[in-house]
Parts: sequence; structure tokens; C-alpha cells
Amino acid sequence: MNLLDKIKNIWPFGQSHKMRAIGFERPLLIDQPDAFVEKVIPRPQPDKDELLVKVLASSVNPVDTKMRANYTHDGVFRILGFDAVGVVVEVGQNVQHFSVGDKVYYAGAQLKPGSNADLQVVHEALVGHAPTSLSDEEIAAMPLTSITAYEILHEALCYDLEENSALGHTILIVNGAGGVGSVLIQLAKYIGMTVITTASRTESVTWVKSLGADYILDYHQDLNEQMRKIQHDKVDNIAILQNTDYYWSLATAVIKPFGRIASIVETTEPIDIGPLKNIGAQFSWVFMFAKGNYGVNMQSQGNALNQVARLLDENKIKTTLSKTYHGLSVENIRAATKEVEAGRMIGKVVVKYDEQ
Repeated sequence: MNLLDKIKNIWPFGQSHKMRAIGFERPLLIDQPDAFVEKVIPRPQPDKDELLVKVLASSVNPVDTKMRANYTHDGVFRILGFDAVGVVVEVGQNVQHFSVGDKVYYAGAQLKPGSNADLQVVHEALVGHAPTSLSDEEIAAMPLTSITAYEILHEALCYDLEENSALGHTILIVNGAGGVGSVLIQLAKYIGMTVITTASRTESVTWVKSLGADYILDYHQDLNEQMRKIQHDKVDNIAILQNTDYYWSLATAVIKPFGRIASIVETTEPIDIGPLKNIGAQFSWVFMFAKGNYGVNMQSQGNALNQVARLLDENKIKTTLSKTYHGLSVENIRAATKEVEAGRMIGKVVVKYDEQ
């Protein structure tokens, strides 16, 4: 029995015009009873360039918590979830790269209904063919963070994702134990970089070591002094994955002439880019949802996911899954979200929907 037939036995999608979804209607605190609610809603229909996917597992990311906290449409049901693995059950008339029955993974689009539901519609350009050697939960941990890490390396720092293509180059990754950092460490090592990252807790240090980090700095101590001690007082590249305001002075102090700095974290006050001028250094924002939000170069994300799937299947990198909840339910979405909100996640937390 193939995967599509198994799914038909579990969930008869061909016989229903409705589906279950977990969402929210107002920005309540996570422990309040209606912080998340379950609803039965109409089954979505794919447009001409879209896929309809039966979701098998999804992951919770910091963007989920930020969007819920800042929600202003009281009473309007919103479905979050910006990581998914699933099986294509319907395709639009213009879809070229996927067929019914294909197993896929993706992060989707910020402005569309998310993956915390039985079914999701997603533009085919944002989708990759799923790795074949990983479990559903291992795959679901990867899309958003992999795309972000890829865009940091390839588009902001200007490296190709080719093995050992960046030998001799250095990168400082602020917050290597988080979701994006956990992928970025591995991709940077794959292309040959020397990787310096920050971590403090014993479990975080152990985690980033397991991913290949060469040097680990304690962010509670003087980072400049620690970098001098490891004889890397200046670096070619910096990825700021936490608190851009706080780490900006470090970044401008340790970036090499003509180096590149990328950040994924919004600022709360103006930052001074003046120190970069006389050394010819560059700064870039990376926000992986920008392409989907504005319809720009979306296929690059599907291509990135296909490259990452190949690296996963070849054991060049590994999944960043650290915890799994079983079953699509209000309780499990709440528990996974609570862990992300606490700000101490190592790797990724996933909710697996159906037991195969």
C-alpha cells in the first residue's frame, strides 16, 4: 500500500468538504483556555499554481508566537503553522513539478492559512520534494529554518552551497542552538567554513558541538576577549540570529574589511551602520517570508528545499528535531507553542498529526 492509500484509510479526504483546523481568534496568553481553538471549516481548494496537501506533521517557530501576540483581527479565525510535511492530494491546472501522491515539505506563505490543519493549500514554487530517508517529524523540523539558513549563506553572504567551496573562511553565528542556527552551522561546515557560535547552557553547548561548531563562546562573558583567545578576533561573516540591538556593536567590531553581516531579528531602536563604510563591509536583512509575501523569486525556495533534501538523504547534514508531540490537537499546539515562547528551545519542536 502506498502512502496516499494509507492516508485515504486514515482520513477520507475524497468524501468530505470539511476539515479540522487549530487556530485562534484573539491574542490571548498561552495558558488561557481559548488561546487556541479547534474548528471544522471548509476544505480549501487549490488555485491553478497551487497544491492541496494532506499535512502529516508541522513545526512551531518563533514567527508563530510573534504573529499571535500581535494579532489585531479579533474574532477572525487564524491558522498558523509555517513548516509542514505532507502528501499532495490535488494539483492546480498549471502545476508542473508535482503530482498527486508526491511527498513534499515546505514553509508556505506568511499571509496564507498555515499548516495546523488537516489540509493546506500552498504555491508549488515554495515546495520541495521531501527527503526519502527521514521520518515525518524529522522532515517537518526543517523547511523554514533551512530556507532561512540557505538565504543567509547564499543571498546575504554570497556563497554557493557546494561542498568545501568556502575553505579558509570564518563565520560567527549568534545563537547557534536555535532552529536557524542549528541548520546554519551544518551548512556552513558543509561548504568548509570555520564556525564560531555562541551558547551557554550545557545542553546547548553539547548540541552545537554535535552539529560541527569549531568554537563555542559563552555569551555571558566578554565575546571580544573570547574571540581573541581563539585567534579569531576578526571574521569574514556574521549571522545575527538573536537580539540584533545587543550584538550590533560586537558585529561592527569583529567583522573584517569587506566582510558581510546578516540578521534575521528586527531591531527595537536604530543601529549605526557607519562603522561599516570605511571597511567596505555589507549588511543584509534576511526574512524568508518576503518572497512569498511579494511574489518575488519564489521558486528559489523550492529549489533550496530540494538541495537541502539531497543533503539530508546523503547524510551531509541532519535533522534538527529535538521534541515531538503526537496528534493534531489544541493541547499539543499549545504545548509546542509554549516551549517556543519560553525562548530556550534547542533545535525544533514538531507536532506529528497521524500515526502511520
